[in-house]
Amino acid sequence: MSGRAAVSKVQGIDAARGDGNVAALLDRLYRRHHRAVYQLALRYGLGNEAWAEDVVQDVFLTLFDRLPTLANVEQLDGWLYRVTTNRCLRKLRRDSFLKRPLVRWLLARDRVAEASPEQQVFARRDLERARSALAALPARERVVVGMCHLDGKSQREVCETLGLSKGYVSKLLARALARLEEALDD
Repeated sequence: MSGRAAVSKVQGIDAARGDGNVAALLDRLYRRHHRAVYQLALRYGLGNEAWAEDVVQDVFLTLFDRLPTLANVEQLDGWLYRVTTNRCLRKLRRDSFLKRPLVRWLLARDRVAEASPEQQVFARRDLERARSALAALPARERVVVGMCHLDGKSQREVCETLGLSKGYVSKLLARALARLEEALDD
């Protein structure tokens, strides 16, 4: 976000809230809720502190974005719990996807040159299999997989971008992942 956009956003929050010190409001909300959000994220992240801090940062950035639309900023416990849980689940799904051999290999393809000749042969073979599997997907499924798992977009963002319903995007994604797993398990 550019400096002007941030100032404009803060001024918009000030106008929406009617108070002149949005920074103090955000600081107060952070101090009040940080521990609960962090503890919840830490549970989902199985004790990984860096993972939990990433979630906390994402949650409070979301709070900053949504602050003008929230009816009662003094009663955020339920809202923060829901947002934290959703962010954790999304991050767990993304992390799980990123651990798949195909995705790991696609994201690490620049490191192939550093590998031994034998590793390069296997890596190239795996890359070719992955490319073939992705190319075999119908266009919409390929786009949805790319947006959700390679670009990190939420299904809601994909729906808005492509103008499709959430149910249809979910169906496309499930079909595509099943086809990829089937093609790569051979």
